[in-house]
Amino acid sequence: MQPTAVYPQKIQQKVLAQEAPGAIPVKLSLVIPSITTPSKPFDVRIGILDENGYPSLKCECCVKVETPEQDTIDISFHHGIPAVGCLKGIRLSNEGLFRLSASFENVKVHSNPTLCTSEDVPGIYWGDPHVHTILSNCHADKCRSLNFCFTAARYLSALDWVAAADHVSNGRCDFSKWKEQQTVSNLYDDPPEFVTLPAYEASHEGGAGGDNNVYMSHFPDMFVDEYEGGTVKTLCSKLADKLQQDEFFVVPHHTTRTGKHGEISDEIYPGPTAMPVIEIHSKWGTSEYRGNQNPLKEIHGGASYAVDFLNRGLKLGFIAGTDSHATVPSGGGEEPEHIDRLPGLTAVQCKELTRQSVFDAIRQRQCYAASLERIIMHGSIAGHAFGEELQFADLETPPRIDVLVAAKSDIVRIELVRNGTTIHTVTPHSWNTRLTYEDEEDLKKLKIRSHHLNGFIYYYVRVTCESGAQAWSSPVWILE
Repeated sequence: MQPTAVYPQKIQQKVLAQEAPGAIPVKLSLVIPSITTPSKPFDVRIGILDENGYPSLKCECCVKVETPEQDTIDISFHHGIPAVGCLKGIRLSNEGLFRLSASFENVKVHSNPTLCTSEDVPGIYWGDPHVHTILSNCHADKCRSLNFCFTAARYLSALDWVAAADHVSNGRCDFSKWKEQQTVSNLYDDPPEFVTLPAYEASHEGGAGGDNNVYMSHFPDMFVDEYEGGTVKTLCSKLADKLQQDEFFVVPHHTTRTGKHGEISDEIYPGPTAMPVIEIHSKWGTSEYRGNQNPLKEIHGGASYAVDFLNRGLKLGFIAGTDSHATVPSGGGEEPEHIDRLPGLTAVQCKELTRQSVFDAIRQRQCYAASLERIIMHGSIAGHAFGEELQFADLETPPRIDVLVAAKSDIVRIELVRNGTTIHTVTPHSWNTRLTYEDEEDLKKLKIRSHHLNGFIYYYVRVTCESGAQAWSSPVWILE
């Protein structure tokens, strides 16, 4: 069958046109799945955007999409209708890494990469776990509605999943808003095409846990807020009165922010089950390590970076989000001035796209973080997937790191990090490559001692692209 052009339904077009009417077209967006199968059809998502990343309403043109087999398929857009749509039924014949290209007028772009394989591998599903809507009552002049959040995530940003993590602290939520949040979120949840993840943001003072997002497998009757005198640990304790331990977790974000820092002491650390990951990057900046290339504008002086937590023995995977207050998942929009860094994205690795599978993948650290681009990171560290652990006793040979990396733009640098320090770097300057390395150091001499994990070491991979985009695999731990 020939590929066919499909557009959002009229109600979805009206939501986009009313809340983010795009102006003159200047950008072209082309998104494909990160994992595909030979000869199995998939969708190609296309958008023609204005300078703020909104779908243009002033577009009368045809986009030409080119596949690796040199087939060219057209999709047309018309004046007065948001310029977003998809081509259904695209196929790749062979295994390998591929990018598609598309053009309109004088604009030509590549898609994100896809790994086309017949192997039974988990899917890589992209989402934004941190979007604010008008319900947050925070920068209300910038935010849009819940309807826009979920519509834009699916049809404009071409995401697989999203979480509207609206504020509840300081009186910014009540029972009526909470009912609105869960009702609209449940209405837009549409697996296996698109997933909405129940979430909200709970704030604490600096030193009491800072700002944390709460993620849940389903909505409880009411949110829990511990802003007045509580900590992230008391928040988790009270959440456990409403939900089972495997039905929620909390995620600290912009932990290095002055005044709201997430310098999480042992006394308030809720443990690896309740806090399995950290948001390492958002449009506020990166909180990986002190001195990184994209820091927050105002930085707390204490030990509140991701590497600081890891070196204390806190077992944390990595996610990233936008923290958008313009309600544009995965980037774009007219943000407040202080939210001006690259947008964050989270890749979850799971067999199917459902609310439960996305929730479980993050809770089990089967995920990785990225900024700006949907970067493929596919492989293993010491024979284990990102986020997993193994015992020193099980090591028969030096740990081998084998990670396939592909990006939209050329990859400038891939770094292997052990215990917070880069130990190996490759500089491919191509859009795809492979990092292979055997760590032949005496690992017993490198163990970090912690009452959280006893003796341990950890590894993760950091990718940096020509566009400025980055990606961070969740760590793999080797434990006593």
